[in-house]
Amino acid sequence: MKVKKTIYYSDPLRDDFAGNGISKKPLPKKFRFYHSNLIWFIFSSLIYYVIAIPALWIYAKIFFSFRIVGKRRLRKAHFGTHGFFVYGNHTSNGDAMFIPTGLITPRRTYVVCSDEAVSIRGIRWLEMMAGALPLPDSAENTEGFLEAVEKHIRHGDAILIFPEAHIWPYSARIRPFPDQSFTYPAQLNAPVIAVCTTYEEHRFFKARAPRAVLHVSDPFYPDMAKPLGERAHLLREAVYAFLVDTSSSLDNVEYYRYLPKKETAETPPS
Repeated sequence: MKVKKTIYYSDPLRDDFAGNGISKKPLPKKFRFYHSNLIWFIFSSLIYYVIAIPALWIYAKIFFSFRIVGKRRLRKAHFGTHGFFVYGNHTSNGDAMFIPTGLITPRRTYVVCSDEAVSIRGIRWLEMMAGALPLPDSAENTEGFLEAVEKHIRHGDAILIFPEAHIWPYSARIRPFPDQSFTYPAQLNAPVIAVCTTYEEHRFFKARAPRAVLHVSDPFYPDMAKPLGERAHLLREAVYAFLVDTSSSLDNVEYYRYLPKKETAETPPS
């Protein structure tokens, strides 16, 4: 498949090419990240299972034709009533659809996102009911966010995190990311699953954008005998190694090419 577009980046850790045009709005003070009342639970369950999951599954199938490789690995992992964390590379707006709808259901998935994702006026509550879990943008909201993460894990839910943080559409490479987001499973003694999204050319409709393929890892577990920082680092290394090995060893087509601004379009990616 020919490269359709070349995109030049300056900072692989901070550049974002999502292009959604949403204006970021800060979260209110003492923002409620977790709701425990019965009415919220009933309505959020209806929105999640009856509306969001079916609609997003259909959308993702039509526009990304996604398929999953290694789903049995997750099914064979006996987590019991305990929740788990899922880490994946961030290559489209569809990432947050593929994994909850195709892999984790019937468990609920909460997607850690920037506050930009819940900045659309009037529907923040709807996005929260559908599973959005925005990162705190102030010290006073951090405690509530961490409490929500812990309660969801204790209740058997899945927490989906994109450690690359920013969307690079159809990227065929794994970007570097820090240990920070792996502190959650390291602290809560929760298992971790890595999911790598690659892209393959359609067999018949070759002119279409490539098909998304999700590759699922075996679970990784924090070594509770080690200090917290080392536990988080080891989890990060395990996830990063799986993502890099999977993205580089399979038939991962380069639909969009990403190059540093100092390089030319003819320079092959490293």
